[in-house]
Amino acid sequence: MKPYRLIALAVAVHTLAGCAWLGLGEPNYGKTLADMSEAEIPRDPMPVEPTTMDQIEDSYRAALDVATDPAVRHQILVRLADLEMKRSEQDQLDAQTQKEFFGDAVSMYEELIKLNQERPINGELMSNERLLYRLSKAYALDGRMAASDAVLAELVESYPESAYAAEAEFRRAEQAFTYGDYEQAEKLYQQVVDAGENTPFYENAVYMHGWSEFKRGNNRAAIESFTVVLDRKLANADANLADLSSSDRNMVGDTLRVMGIVFSYLDGAEAITGIYNDLGQRHYQHLLYMQLGELYLEKKRFRDSADTFSHYIKTFPQTDYAPLFAVRAIDVLMKGNFPSEILPAKEQYVKDYGVYSSYWQSRSDDQRKMLLPQLHTYLEELSSYYHASAQDLKKQVARYQAAKANGKKPGFELPDETPQTYFLLAAGYYEQFLATFPGDEKTGEMTYLMAEANYEAGQLRPAIVAYEKVAYDLLDKEHGGEAGYAALIAMQELIDGFTVTSEADQTQLAEWRTHKINSSISFADYYPEDRRAAPVLTKAAQDVFQQGDLPRAVSIATRMTQWQPAPPASLQKTAWLVLGHSQFDLGNFNEADAAYRQVLTLLPEEDPERESVTERLAASMYKSSEQQIAAGDKMPAVAKMLQIASVAPGTTIAIKARYDAANLLMDMKNWSEAERVLLDFRTRYPEHELTATLPPKLAMIYQETEQWDKAAQQLAVMAKSGDPEVMRQSLYLSAELYEKSGDKARALEQYRSYANQYPAPFDIATEARFKLVSLYGESGESSKRYYWLKELVKADKAAGSARTDRSRYLAAMATAEFAEDDYNRFNSVKLTLPIKKSLRKKKAAMDQTLKSYRAVLDYGVAEFTTEANYRIGMLYAQLSRDLMDSQRPPGLDVLALEQYEILLEEQAYPFEEKAIDIHANNAQRAWEGLYDDGVKHSFDALAKLLPARYGKTEAQGEVSRGLH
Repeated sequence: MKPYRLIALAVAVHTLAGCAWLGLGEPNYGKTLADMSEAEIPRDPMPVEPTTMDQIEDSYRAALDVATDPAVRHQILVRLADLEMKRSEQDQLDAQTQKEFFGDAVSMYEELIKLNQERPINGELMSNERLLYRLSKAYALDGRMAASDAVLAELVESYPESAYAAEAEFRRAEQAFTYGDYEQAEKLYQQVVDAGENTPFYENAVYMHGWSEFKRGNNRAAIESFTVVLDRKLANADANLADLSSSDRNMVGDTLRVMGIVFSYLDGAEAITGIYNDLGQRHYQHLLYMQLGELYLEKKRFRDSADTFSHYIKTFPQTDYAPLFAVRAIDVLMKGNFPSEILPAKEQYVKDYGVYSSYWQSRSDDQRKMLLPQLHTYLEELSSYYHASAQDLKKQVARYQAAKANGKKPGFELPDETPQTYFLLAAGYYEQFLATFPGDEKTGEMTYLMAEANYEAGQLRPAIVAYEKVAYDLLDKEHGGEAGYAALIAMQELIDGFTVTSEADQTQLAEWRTHKINSSISFADYYPEDRRAAPVLTKAAQDVFQQGDLPRAVSIATRMTQWQPAPPASLQKTAWLVLGHSQFDLGNFNEADAAYRQVLTLLPEEDPERESVTERLAASMYKSSEQQIAAGDKMPAVAKMLQIASVAPGTTIAIKARYDAANLLMDMKNWSEAERVLLDFRTRYPEHELTATLPPKLAMIYQETEQWDKAAQQLAVMAKSGDPEVMRQSLYLSAELYEKSGDKARALEQYRSYANQYPAPFDIATEARFKLVSLYGESGESSKRYYWLKELVKADKAAGSARTDRSRYLAAMATAEFAEDDYNRFNSVKLTLPIKKSLRKKKAAMDQTLKSYRAVLDYGVAEFTTEANYRIGMLYAQLSRDLMDSQRPPGLDVLALEQYEILLEEQAYPFEEKAIDIHANNAQRAWEGLYDDGVKHSFDALAKLLPARYGKTEAQGEVSRGLH
């Protein structure tokens, strides 16, 4: 073969190897001629004539004639089949009529497939993967879709891991969909999807899978597939899809359209919400609602369209798209001719997205700008509509009332709404307009109209604010003068109609009077040419001091005190008083102090006003000291408080200041100075009511300085007079402090007085009795101690609901002591002859002791319960031992003595068994987590009574001897 023919053949083979159906690459099919190293082309290559397909085919056939290697021959045959396929494609493109063009190619591929299945090459069967793929393509291009589908099925079945598998399944799915076999199409598309996202058919398969489900009526499944498409396509796309390519925008648009149709078949907007509550929210979800709403609108289903937009707003009120949906809903209502709903919809828009909405507050300035055009339009429309409606209704009411007054029938009925209702609505929308568009060219006009609407509605306060804004902030040329004067009229109406029912109301009334004064002065300052300015300012000058506008009063009064030439003394006095009072009320107490001192220099000594001014001076000093305390300057504050007595001796404030100075010294723990001031206070004011409060303070000082006896003495004084509760507490505390100081006798006296005088509170009275028990025990006065032990028991029994765990414990303790005495008396009774008589006495003592210990048990206090049980067990054991150890009658022979011993054992044994049972039950408490002295003693007793189980070996022998 000539060199140029080899080059042409290589180029042709390389070209054919790159061909693929649907523009998709095919996998390499082994080594081909195209894999040969490229021939070097000279720098000045010779011109090569174009190679025709026939020439390429001739080259392959020539190569086939000389090829001996079966593998090479096989490859050449495949290339020849591919050339035939290529020729058939070209013929199909050039044809003017429709017919089959791929019969030869089909035959060649089928023959090659058959040969591969029957004849091995180099000992191995060749793969038919690519041949099946090409055969299916040939069938498909010839329109023989069933045959193509069958080949594809064989390809997938034979080569499930083939790179062609996904495409094969996709093509089969496409054919099934075309023939209307949507169930089969859905399964095949699903297999392509299952092949993974790396296959180039993935997105188309997901998309068509959704269509297949839709065609089968599986709307929910269809939505899920379409959602996957949108998830992929819109993963990084902005709201207007600007980031998408043209083809992706088309696919997204088609997907949204079909999803809109699907949702219209379901429950509309509610279906979108419900499904994506399950699937998870999507950032593009607004597009689904918008598509559905527009679909309804396209079909002139205006109500469904508006409801869809409204549903989105309710479901996602805070999204960036909610306002757009609201506008679309309003547009639809207008197109659908729902006039009664348009105005409420605009009101809702203002409410949801206006300047006072949470939506507005959460948005940036750029985002808010998107809302402004609609808000401007709607707010103007709404305010104008309600203002005009209010004025019309006001006229109707006037005509109606006039007709009624003249005894005529009005001829019409008034609506339920009042003019005030509409005026208020108008005022509200005016206010929102101003808040939203503060720099708008209509600000002056809208503010004035808002003031007028509020005034007409009887809302004088907001009307005044708006009028004054027009007059003094905006300085509106058209409405400023009228607004300023209207504000004064409104304020006077407010003052005249003010109802005072509380101190707060009185304060507000004073504030409005002051406000009117300020507004009057402003009116004169800003509009001096107005004919009403002079009378307004004159009235303001008369009222400014009496109304107490404190900052203005300070300013005017300061100017008065600095006035040159100096005004008369009476005017200076008034100015200094106004300045002093104002500074005092403003909390500037040092300045007030200075002002009041100036007033005193202007007052004659005999002037009765000096007393009140002196009081005010003392109050200023006191208040100034409070400020020093708040600032942490406590010692200077103490000094100032003590100085008040020199400035205003005998005044109530001076007395209180000295008392508070002592308290402050105590807070500072300056005990010695505090004691000095308190003792001085008692000397200066012995009859003052505060003097009665000094003992507890002195007691505290003495406690802090550990002067217990002095503290106790002060408390003892407090216990004799004054508030009953203070007396009670002081008496008990004095007893404690006497005890602490070591004066046990005085302590006993105080505790005894407390226990006798104050049975309540019960818990403290109980402790007092216990203290007496303890102290009498220390002093060795047993009878008195026993008396208070009995009082503990007696009080606990009578306590009722006031009974406490502590009182029960102490009562149990006292009862246990009494029982112990009975126990000792029982032990002291000996069994002597005659045994019957002494046993009767012994049992009587035993019964009393048992009764006492059962009384202990009744308290249920574990510590004493176990000890009581132990003692009861010992009681029975002791009786048993005493019986066995009792005197024997004299003169008995051996047989009689043995019979006597048996009788004693029969009498003693039940008591020993009883003792064992009681000790065993008491010891059982150890297994319940309780192991105190009573339980331990029971164990010791059992060790002696039952040594085989509880005791040691030696003890076992001793008991054993006792039984024989």
